[in-house]
Amino acid sequence: MQLSNIIGSPVITPSGERCGYVTDARLTRDYRKLSCLLCTDEEEEEFCLPARAVLSFADAVVAGRARLASPVGVPNPLGSAVYAHTGEYLGTASELFLQDAPELIVSKDGAKTAVPVPLMQAGATVVVYPDPASREAAARTAKRGTKKRTVSAPQKAPMPAQEPAEPPTMSEKAPMPEDTPMPENAPMQKEPNAIRFLDRTNLLGRRVKRSVYGANGEPIALAGERVTPAVLSAARRHNKLLALTVSTLTTAY
Repeated sequence: MQLSNIIGSPVITPSGERCGYVTDARLTRDYRKLSCLLCTDEEEEEFCLPARAVLSFADAVVAGRARLASPVGVPNPLGSAVYAHTGEYLGTASELFLQDAPELIVSKDGAKTAVPVPLMQAGATVVVYPDPASREAAARTAKRGTKKRTVSAPQKAPMPAQEPAEPPTMSEKAPMPEDTPMPENAPMQKEPNAIRFLDRTNLLGRRVKRSVYGANGEPIALAGERVTPAVLSAARRHNKLLALTVSTLTTAY
C-alpha cells in the first residue's frame, strides 16, 4: 500500500455518503500499518478516523462512523528531509510502502532510492538506520543524554510571613475596566485539547495539480508550482488550505 495514494483520497461511508478528504496519516511505530487518518470535511471541520474503522482502500477510503478524540501513532514522514545515521543527507521522503518489510522512497536530484525503514523522526527530519537494533541503541543514547542535561531547579527560600493588609475601601478600589469589544471577524479561540492538524506540512515540495485562487481571484498557487511555506501561509490567510490540499494530492474536488 502506497501512503501517498491514501493522502488526498475522499472518505465515504459504506452507503456511499461523502464524509470529506484524508489530509494526513499517522502510522504504527514499525511503519508497517496505519494507526489513524486525519481528515477534513467540506466545512473545514477536522476529524480523526481510526485505522480499525477503515473498511477498504480503492478510489476512495470506505470507513465506518468511529472517530478518535485525538490522533495516535507516529507522524507521516513524507516531505521530510532524510539523513543516514552517519549524518549524510540522502534527500526528501517522497513515498512510503506500508507492508511487512516497509520501504521509504527518497528523492534527490531527480533520482529515487529505497532506504531501510528503521528510522527516527524529529520534527521535519528523518534519520534512517541499517537495522532496528541500531535505531534502538541510538534512541537509548539520546534518552540518557536528555537525563544528564536535566538539572533540578534550585529551592527558593521561604518568604517571611507578613501581616495581612487591610482591605481597600470602595473609594480606593481601581475602577473596573470596560469590556473591550471583540473585532467582528476575530477568530474564535479553540479548546486547548482541540485536534490541530491544519498545518499541511505534508504538502511541502509537492506540485499543485490545479491552480488555487483567493476569494478575489488572486492566485495562491498555480498548476505545476511546488508548495512552499509561503504558499501554505497564503492559503491559510485566504482560508484555502482544503482547496490547496485537494488540488495538490488529488485531481477530484
